[in-house]
Amino acid sequence: MEKLTESLEKYLLAIYELSKSRENITVKDVSGYLKIGGASTSEAIKTLRNKGYVSYVPYGTISITLKGQEAIETKLYRHNTIADFLNKVLNIEKNSADENASAIEYSMTQDVLVKFVHFLDFMQQCSCKEPKWIKSCKHNLETGKMPDKCEACKTTRNCCGSCCGTDK
Repeated sequence: MEKLTESLEKYLLAIYELSKSRENITVKDVSGYLKIGGASTSEAIKTLRNKGYVSYVPYGTISITLKGQEAIETKLYRHNTIADFLNKVLNIEKNSADENASAIEYSMTQDVLVKFVHFLDFMQQCSCKEPKWIKSCKHNLETGKMPDKCEACKTTRNCCGSCCGTDK
């Protein structure tokens, strides 16, 4: 699936959010929701229609197509995966994690973003307990110091395995 621009994704998400509370969505509704002019909104909706993400007849209502729904699900999934990582692993406050997740999404190429989200998803879905290196990283973030066991590995440049869970 082609990657939508950040701007077009915002329009598609606005339509999605509006569709949760009403059936008939117009350009004026989307424009008001995003606080963007009607002409710009109309052009964006036409572009989304031409790309197959929405159904729309000028001066009529807007609905999300199956392709549009799949794009929204993908966008929400990757955003939530990145935001959860920022919040739960790096201890970044939820609002800041959400804001930064959006910035991260649009700063990467599509192939890197897919692999990054896959890695984060794997880390969350893996049945192994939290890797020890994540716990050690959290300690470092909170205290500014390496845990003693990591410091020993760093000094010798030979990992003992106890800090990262490999237990050599």
